Amino acid sequence: MKISTRFFAMLRTFGHLWTDLPILLRLLKAWKQGNYRGLSVRTIASIAVSILYILSPVDAIPDFIPGIGLIDDAAILALLLHSLAQDLAAFRLWEQNRHGV
Repeated sequence: MKISTRFFAMLRTFGHLWTDLPILLRLLKAWKQGNYRGLSVRTIASIAVSILYILSPVDAIPDFIPGIGLIDDAAILALLLHSLAQDLAAFRLWEQNRHGV
């Protein structure tokens, strides 16, 4: 795969952050409130580990480095959202059915 192709694939992945992140937050809120129980233990563990890494002051690339310090956190978040694609789709369907959309 050429470098330019990889670069644009990475941009698309990061672009999904802005659409999938709000869905993930709604999913977590619904799960926490007990309204949505469609998550496996693996999914919950993946979310917990990702959040711990993002919030941890110990990173592969320290957050205080200007310009690149948050790249590893964004990559972890992008990887999490990519791995949860089926869970997010199931939650979207659950939301639509619940709200009659």
